[in-house]
Amino acid sequence: MLKLSRLLWIFLLVGAFVALDNDRAEATTGLASWYGPGLEGQLTASGEVFDPYGFTAAHRTLPLGTQLTVSYAGRSVEVTVNDRGPYSGGRDLDLSQGAAEYLGLTAAGVDWVDYTVTGSGGYAEDPTGYSDDSGGQSYASDQPDTGGSSYVVQSGDTLSGIAAQLGTSVDDLASANGISNPDFLSVGQTLYY
Repeated sequence: MLKLSRLLWIFLLVGAFVALDNDRAEATTGLASWYGPGLEGQLTASGEVFDPYGFTAAHRTLPLGTQLTVSYAGRSVEVTVNDRGPYSGGRDLDLSQGAAEYLGLTAAGVDWVDYTVTGSGGYAEDPTGYSDDSGGQSYASDQPDTGGSSYVVQSGDTLSGIAAQLGTSVDDLASANGISNPDFLSVGQTLYY
């Protein structure tokens, strides 16, 4: 009976350690690039003005405001997701120039990094507008009345994905809504089609 009791305690302790260990954050390995030159002052998907020397990142689906620890070549940096992308090359992250320089990623341009979510999203997203190429703000109320239907941009949406869902082309959707750069959408933005 004593051996059975000890064995039961051992199983309980092992089970507790396994259960506690499941909450640890695991790093994701993904392809990362960087951006910054020529975009300073433009609005990001979060509504913030882009600072190429800040420690920020773009991700296609993580909630805006999510904090990440990104590691590369023995260095780590904390970044905040404040923009959407990247949309090419099978990349997971687009780091700001400042974060990429800190990590030493600018010479490689694109390379594999490890990243871990260290904090949840928390931005109050700007539901009223979107960024255009000039960095100015255009508001949904300024959009033309096409007489058709409308779609409200959700977190993680892309213009190409919305166009496919609505059965229209990216060019038609961009034209109907005065979008000069299809990479810049804001959550809550109303698109007319």
